[in-house]
Amino acid sequence: MKNLLAIAAFLLATQCIAADAAPSVPPDKDATNRADRRYEEMLSRMQSSIEDIAQMYGNPTFLQIFTNDVARAAELKERLHSEKSGQAIEKELRELTRKRDGLLDDIALKERETARLTRKLAAQRAALDAVAGAIEQAKSAVEDTSK
Repeated sequence: MKNLLAIAAFLLATQCIAADAAPSVPPDKDATNRADRRYEEMLSRMQSSIEDIAQMYGNPTFLQIFTNDVARAAELKERLHSEKSGQAIEKELRELTRKRDGLLDDIALKERETARLTRKLAAQRAALDAVAGAIEQAKSAVEDTSK
């Protein structure tokens, strides 16, 4: 299965190159058939070689593109590098999003705990104020009785 990905990419690249290299003058039909057979034979041998080598190394995932067009090769290399960079950025973004969600969950938990402690503190202040009020009433009552 891993080989199929590499082979499909290879075929796509070679077909793009073949389409770019189309001659401007229509060749002889017989010559075209011979060239097509030769080209298919070349592709078949390259695919077979790639499969054999990949099997020797445990069928790793890889991509190899064969071309004799330097400009096209540079473009494909740049696109591949961009794709890898894009994947790395997406992975980093997913990781940062996961961390952000974790931090938001922590913040929500801390806010809930803060609200609970604020309510508890308000209740304790109210109880303390009630005790202070009772003490003031007791002092007033003692002062009134001592007069």
